[in-house]
Amino acid sequence: MGLPCGRPRPMAVAVRRNVPNDHSCLFWAVAYLTEGSELGRAKAKELREVCAQDALQDPDPFTRALLLGFNSVEEYAMWIRNEFHWGGENEILCLAKHYCVEVAVVCCESMQVLTYGSDLPLCSARIYLLYTGQHYDPIVSGSSADVAVDQEQKRQKKGDKGLESGALKIAKQHVEEAAKKAKQRRAKKIKCGGCGALLSDAEAFASHCGEVEHDDDFAYDCEEVEVVIEEGDELPDGTIDLNADHIYSFSNTGKDPLCHAFPATFTVGGVSFPTMEHYWQASQFLGVNDDLVRKIAGASLDDALILAGGSADARSDWRDKRHELLQQGLEAKAAQSSTFKDALLGTGDKTLVYLDADPWAGMMAPGGLATGQNYVGKALMDLRTKLRPS
Repeated sequence: MGLPCGRPRPMAVAVRRNVPNDHSCLFWAVAYLTEGSELGRAKAKELREVCAQDALQDPDPFTRALLLGFNSVEEYAMWIRNEFHWGGENEILCLAKHYCVEVAVVCCESMQVLTYGSDLPLCSARIYLLYTGQHYDPIVSGSSADVAVDQEQKRQKKGDKGLESGALKIAKQHVEEAAKKAKQRRAKKIKCGGCGALLSDAEAFASHCGEVEHDDDFAYDCEEVEVVIEEGDELPDGTIDLNADHIYSFSNTGKDPLCHAFPATFTVGGVSFPTMEHYWQASQFLGVNDDLVRKIAGASLDDALILAGGSADARSDWRDKRHELLQQGLEAKAAQSSTFKDALLGTGDKTLVYLDADPWAGMMAPGGLATGQNYVGKALMDLRTKLRPS
């Protein structure tokens, strides 16, 4: 029975379904469109074996191996059985033959529809896959964009391209969203559970709790959140875009003269330190364990870290005095190392950012924007100002 007179026929739309984002997404997507949604994880393994057996049973294994890009079909069979290897054109052709369907791949990179299995005999149906360049997802049709799984149409008649334009729109939308996401920047923040304030790190949260009065129910709880900054938006306080022209960033690899591990011998309190890192590790023991200070100063860099980390004799006021001790070491280094001094002055007016996992000493950028208190960078900029001719 047709639709009642005057009632418009529901418009078919393309709908993207999502399959697991793993190395077997091609197999998941094809199985979804050909067998249904209730598929166990063994299905991907089964379809990999289908591809392996298809190659192994080829009557011309030598030519088949050349087409597959392997030395032998046996080598290919071992490769495709590995769950960490992606499927591609070779596997699409094999699965098209296995299910006797035409596979239309909507490619986001070229914005074209590539069809596989058109020449298969007895093939009367077509399925659509979206290929993002890194992932395959199935595309189905339905009467509305929020079509339920049990109402969707997974296949079309071979030669019917009614779903194609909708699938290309999905591809275009994916490309636009990916481009927008690529321009987004992200920053990890600590959100105060009492007032919702966003802080750079755990240490900043601790300071916040001591400075801001919360209600009686506040239990000093917090959570890590990700702040997304769209293109053109101002950066939140306490974050830095490391790609900005006015930023000079460096890590502690020992190659940059500004980093702690760079070789530059200087003396503080009668003890000679081969690097700023040696001094920094020893600074927590200055005045309380001079023997350990000298051992750290005379050790290799790795051993210095081990010696400092294995002792419980750190001065009780080190956390309060660390900024002062840091400045003391940097000033001594600048006075006794022209390489370090010249490199520091050579940074001009750029903001110096020390990339380090210690949120007090440096900054890190797990979400694209650097967060942290960057006291090493700040101390270097203060010292740079002092060193400039008046």
